[in-house]
Amino acid sequence: EECALIDVLTQTVLKGALEQARRWMADDLSLPLAVNISMDNLTRLEFPELVERWVARAGMLPSNLTLELTESRLMKNRLESMDILTRLRLKRFGLSIDDFGTGYSSLVQLRDIPFTELKIDRDFVHGASNDPSARAIFEASLGMAQQLGMKTVAEGVEDLDDWKFLRASGVDIAQGWFIAKPMPAADLPDWIAAWELR
Repeated sequence: EECALIDVLTQTVLKGALEQARRWMADDLSLPLAVNISMDNLTRLEFPELVERWVARAGMLPSNLTLELTESRLMKNRLESMDILTRLRLKRFGLSIDDFGTGYSSLVQLRDIPFTELKIDRDFVHGASNDPSARAIFEASLGMAQQLGMKTVAEGVEDLDDWKFLRASGVDIAQGWFIAKPMPAADLPDWIAAWELR
């Protein structure tokens, strides 16, 4: 973002992820995909059409791709960004507000932007079972997302206590090193098989 290279980086990451998803589908492994994008990507009016073309080339449905919005910067042009986000949703792409509770996220964004998913930041997940303040923020975020009809993702699941806490909470998806550390794409099918056995 600081070097004005975020568009090139986003295109490279997104195209690479879609190509990997295409290879997984060829091996009968159909998985939803989530890719981080920047607020700076929301300044190009053609962005929704570009993403739509790349997804079609990969043979995926738009509903299987969630774009996670990182908030390291404020929206430069709120109306233009809202237009682009709305067009992405109309094309059936999922939109996730990443690291909710940190950065520039606000309740106004939850009201105004057509998000489909809320990712609760690890600061409010890891250790929440023993931290009343983190647990209160986690539960408030979870309840708000559920009332808004959004899917919920808890980031930062790092130990068994976190896992048990989330299993009892009603969160939709858990993410963190307790489940799996980052791995090469080729290792994922074996990891899934091992996970299902556990």
